[in-house]
Order: sequence, then C-alpha cells, then structure tokens
Amino acid sequence: MSFLKKLFGGAALDGSKLAASTDKAEMAQIELLAHFATPNALHSDGDQTRWSRILPQPYAETIKLFEKQGWLQMSGGKYQATASAQPFVEQYRKRQAADKSAVLPKVRKALQGKDTSEALELRRAYESRQPLGIADWTGPEPQLSHSALTRRILFMQHWLLDGLSKESVEWLKLYAAEQHLWGANWKLKPEEIPDSVQTELAGSGLPVSEAAYWKAYQMALYVDNHETWQRCKGGDHVRRIEIKALQTENLCPACAALNGKDFLVARTPELPLKECTCPQGCLLRYEPVLESYETAN
Repeated sequence: MSFLKKLFGGAALDGSKLAASTDKAEMAQIELLAHFATPNALHSDGDQTRWSRILPQPYAETIKLFEKQGWLQMSGGKYQATASAQPFVEQYRKRQAADKSAVLPKVRKALQGKDTSEALELRRAYESRQPLGIADWTGPEPQLSHSALTRRILFMQHWLLDGLSKESVEWLKLYAAEQHLWGANWKLKPEEIPDSVQTELAGSGLPVSEAAYWKAYQMALYVDNHETWQRCKGGDHVRRIEIKALQTENLCPACAALNGKDFLVARTPELPLKECTCPQGCLLRYEPVLESYETAN
C-alpha cells in the first residue's frame, strides 16, 4: 500500500468504482479516459480548462495520473487507453448507453402528447447528469425557444407533406420533432419505419431509411429557417440573409443558383424551394448576414 501511495500520491484509482459512480467528478475521469479508447491527441487548451473545472485535479495532472495508473500510454504522438483500462471504459459506456435508452422513450412519449416543454426538460435533466453537462451525441445547448420550435413541427401544415396519408404525416412529424428536440439526427433501420410510410416514400428514389431521414430533416429545417427569417425581419443589425446549402455536391440547378447569395430580408426567397430537384430535397438554409454598428449606420 505504501508503494502505491508513493507512486500515485494517494490510493490507486478504482476503475470499476469510477465507472459506476454518480459523482460527476468521478464520472469525469472515466469520461476523459474513454476519449482515448482510440488514439487521440490531448484536448485544446480551452477544452482542457473546461475539463479541469469538473475533474478532481487539473487536466494535465489527470493525464499524468492515468499514465502512472497504467491506463494511458502515448504512441505515435497520440494517447490511447491501455488494455487494462478498456474494461472500465466499456463498463462506463454500457452504463451511459442504458441511460440513453431509458430517456429516449420518455421524450418520445412526451412528444406524442405534444408536450414539448416536458420533452425538453427531460433532455436537460439527462444532459445535466453528464460530467460536462452535455452528451456526446446531442446537439448544442438549446435556446429558450427550442421547445416552441419543436412544437411547430408537430402542428406543421406545408406542401412538404402533400400526398402523404394522415398516418404517415403524424409519424414523420414525431420523427422530425424527436430529432429536433435532441438537436441530433439519426437514421432508422427499415424495420423501425411503419410499412405504410415505407410504401408512401418508395417513389422517392432513395432507400426507405434515407427517404424518411431527409423528409424529417427538411421538416425541421423548414421550422428553423422560418424562425431565422422572423428574427432577422425584426433585427436592428440584420438587413440581409445569405442562403447556404447543407452540402454542395449534387445540387440541382435551382439550389445551386441560390447557394452563397445574399438578399435583403424582405426579398429573401422562401425555403424550401418548390422547384428543387435535389435527391434528398431542398437543403438550403438561411444564415443572417451580421453587420457592425458602424456598417449599419
């Protein structure tokens, strides 16, 4: 025991205990170790500062402690968790996966009841349990209006939904709202998509998982674009809006003609474009052109 105290400056770390702990400082150590499950460079200076706020000791000291513990080694200029550390990383990841699997149905149920405020509270409570207050699969910190925007999807009436049955529309709204609420996008397996939806999306020319994904993405994008336009319309320092494509490859002529151009707010073309023929649909978005006070005057 005296040898371990001399080596580590105290008691040796208990990886299994850390992986099972609900104490954020202890969880943070395994979270950081998991970052190096595959070879990785150290975090940026700014991120190291963020980690140091939650770790029991500063970031750099934690890295040295992991090395002394035999959990971390450098190879080819990058750090990687050793074989002795991998079981603790796997234990922690299984626990995190279970937590995610438990909260997703709760959020979905709230959205089915069109209670987006409760859904957002569930997301925030879930993320608050993470060491850094965020999850590695969710989007950025939601704005105050986030639940209201998600709610718009659930009550959306738009030509994007033309030709679809009521059942398919409701399913797509829930799919789009769920991803918008989390600020993340994921594709479903074909067996997770109702047969009726698969049949109605079959004519898109895309595999059913792709077709459902991009349709839901467009629905959420429409709501976000509309909100951006409304904010710009009432903004003091925003006179113009730039139109940008999510991706520049395989843009149809209609989308390519607008990509990268900016317009006066009142004259900005409405998105999505009805004339768009892109395989995934219109993926153009509004970006405010911010002006300095001097430029605006």
